[in-house]
Order: sequence, then C-alpha cells, then structure tokens
Amino acid sequence: MKRPLTIVVYGKGGVGKSTTCAHLAMSFARDGRKVLLLGCDPKADTSLRLMGGRRPATIVDMVTGLEGQNFRDLVMTSRPGLDVLETGGPPPGQGCGGRSVATLCQYLEDHGRELSGYDTLIFDVLGDLVCGGFVAPLRFGLGRDVYIVSSEETASLFAANNIVKVASAPYHEGVFVGGIIFNLRQNDARPEVLEAFAARLGVGITAVIPRDPDILDSEESGLTVFEHAPKGPAAARFRALAAAIEARKGAVPGASVRAMPADEFAEFSRSQRVYRRSK
Repeated sequence: MKRPLTIVVYGKGGVGKSTTCAHLAMSFARDGRKVLLLGCDPKADTSLRLMGGRRPATIVDMVTGLEGQNFRDLVMTSRPGLDVLETGGPPPGQGCGGRSVATLCQYLEDHGRELSGYDTLIFDVLGDLVCGGFVAPLRFGLGRDVYIVSSEETASLFAANNIVKVASAPYHEGVFVGGIIFNLRQNDARPEVLEAFAARLGVGITAVIPRDPDILDSEESGLTVFEHAPKGPAAARFRALAAAIEARKGAVPGASVRAMPADEFAEFSRSQRVYRRSK
C-alpha cells in the first residue's frame, strides 16, 4: 500500500501553528487529496476555521464515554476531501494534555485500518514539549516528516530549537526535520537573522508568511483564506507551502540537523537583532 504523506507540525502555543495546519489541509484537499487533519491540542481549536463554529467530538470524549464509540463517530467532514479529528483534553488544571495525544496515537496504532482511505495526514501538535506526550506521533512512528512553525520572537525561536532537539534525538530514528515555517508577527523582521537561525540548526526555511489582514479577517469569520480571499497573496503563499512540503516527501534526514546548546542559543539571541533599529 502506498504510504500517505504524513507530516507532524510543531510550534509554540499561539504562534499560528493551527492556522498553518488548517490552510495546509485545505490546500491539499483542494488539489484532490483525501486529507485527515488531527488536532493534537487540548483546546481542540485546530478545527475552528473549518467547522463553521461546530465543536467536534474528541478522542477524550470517546474514552470517557461522553461521545461515540469508534473512530467514525468522531471524524467530522469539513469539506469534500477533508476530515478533521480532535484529541481534546482535560479541563485546565485537571489533567495532562499530552496524555490525550498519546491516547490518540495508541488508538491509531491499534486501528491502523481506519487510516487506509487517506493519502494525507497532518498532525497539529502543541510544540512547547514540556510533556513527553506531545512527542507521541514520533514515538509511535506515525509521522516522520516534522515541520516547525515559528515567529521571529525569541520565545518562539527557543521553542523551535527545542523541537529540533527532540526530533533529532536518537530514539526517534528516521525522523526528518523538513523545515521551518516562519509566521511573522512583524513584517519588518530581518530575513538575514531568520536565515542565520535556520542555518545554525541545519534546517531549511520552507516558507515565510508575512502578517496579512486577509488571514486575520478570515479567522474572525471562521474561514480559511481560500474562502475569504481566494485570489489574495496569502492564499497563494499557502498553496506554495503545500507544494513545497509535497516536493520534500520522503527526503533523507540531513546529518547536519542539530539543536543549539543553551549557551549557544543565548549567545545567538544576544548578538542577533531581529528588528532593524529605528533611526
């Protein structure tokens, strides 16, 4: 059986990771692929731009007896060719969100046939990596191609560096860090600094997505830019991003991929100014 295109997208909370995943999923579906988008965040917010405000049932709902009894009870169809599944999670302060991701991965490992109809799987995973459960897609071998969403801000770069550290660990053999997707907070961020950061890690820059009113407006409407502004530059950028990821499918991990040690990252942060000084 042909192996589906499977990508695991990590990023610090609030960096635009779920926005990126929703647009990637929509772009692939619009190209005729059968896509399953797996939201691995306790907030269950991956589907916000895709389900018209409907709250999907989650894996946590199923295992706690609140909703459904099997995979098909949980999967919701957003558009033709695009299905969405959320892990969900416990209420704040009452459990471990990473455990919910591990529960999903265990379920998928035990019920692999449920995935046979898909040619594209996208895991949208919280990337702060405080809890080992968020690494479950790699640990279970469900996804090998990792993409990191980061802004130009120091805290986001710190998280991206940690994600490279986890993804390149020896016990995740065969995992490929496909690239960094920079989702800018401010469009005057210096590209040479972003390039220097990626070069330190030995990871390519897959895309740079400027802050764009079309993205913000579409989110407020619960839509993607493909519906809100299909002819705008943001839609073109997400189509190009999907094409770049498709082209890298199955690439061999590079030996040069490495995370910066803490002292090196601190030195980089001090020496590199992301924004141009105002005169």
